[in-house]
Amino acid sequence: MSEREVPPAIAQRVIVNFLTNEGVKPSEILTRLRAQFGDMTLSSTQVYDWASKFKGGHEAVENESHNRRPRTSLTDDNIRAICDLIEGDRRLTVDEIASEVNISHGSTHSIITEHLGFSKVCTRWVPQLLTHNQKQVRQGICQGLLNRYEREGNNFLHCIVACNESWAHHYTPESKTASMEWQRRGEHCPVKAKTRLSAGKVLTTIFWDWKGILLVDFLHERRTVNAVYYCQLLDNVKAAYKTKRRGQPIRNLILFHDSARPHTAVLTRDKLKEFHWETLEQPPYSPDLFPSDYHLFGPLKEALGGHRFQSDDGVEEFVRNWAVTRPPTFYEEGIQKLPTRWQKCVELQGDNVEKQ
Repeated sequence: MSEREVPPAIAQRVIVNFLTNEGVKPSEILTRLRAQFGDMTLSSTQVYDWASKFKGGHEAVENESHNRRPRTSLTDDNIRAICDLIEGDRRLTVDEIASEVNISHGSTHSIITEHLGFSKVCTRWVPQLLTHNQKQVRQGICQGLLNRYEREGNNFLHCIVACNESWAHHYTPESKTASMEWQRRGEHCPVKAKTRLSAGKVLTTIFWDWKGILLVDFLHERRTVNAVYYCQLLDNVKAAYKTKRRGQPIRNLILFHDSARPHTAVLTRDKLKEFHWETLEQPPYSPDLFPSDYHLFGPLKEALGGHRFQSDDGVEEFVRNWAVTRPPTFYEEGIQKLPTRWQKCVELQGDNVEKQ
């Protein structure tokens, strides 16, 4: 049998067998398979099951033979027909396909997973459906940043100060993942009512670099961020940087903020020119490339989940305590992820970068 004729499921089992014998964990094996086979990857249950078998000494990568009567529905015509149906509509259910081909549910499922190597996955949510031009812009900017990182190394990353704003509500519902708990078999699943974000909220602005927090500021909902207010924050950041980053030339600071109007206003540009601060180029619609979005505010909102505050002061105290109690490695990791994300964006030809 030639390499092209090996079914994807069999090829993956060979890989699972090899990596298991090398001592690689099933979770890492699954990650590697997904990177190689994409949507045709075996399910996590199948990967863990085969890894367990191989660890126990099992060698065969084919399904074990049985004494049952062979399925007459596993024909080349049915396999081809099911493949055509799935290629025509990826959202068809097993029952709909079985009804169309007129074979059993079990045979249909076997053809889909074992012979065709399909597995059903949920749609991946992305911040923005990017156009071809937007992808090209993202790819070009990320390639330029990668080239600079290759020239300057960590000296480049250590000059970056990230900044962004996000709302912190008086009540943020606990996420479904955060509410998971251990249960014994037979116990009833806990339930909770659906809740929404509270109306009371405070706009949180955080400036930080690889060493930690430089400035945390709050703005109540009746006020808005404008260029004048943002320039005042920049003055405060400059004073904080001189105090907290002694020995680091403040003129080398590279500000990493998005293209919101207060950040790009003439008054703000003049202030940055006065400080001799560089602004890191950031493509539009790219929170996946912005460390405050992919690394800072997500964990903060997870921490806020389930807490109720009676006033803005309570929210502010919680956010400040959370920000300053993160270990230094937390902030360093967020900045150090930038080159990896730039590289991934280039490899994806400008498409959205998934969580890493």
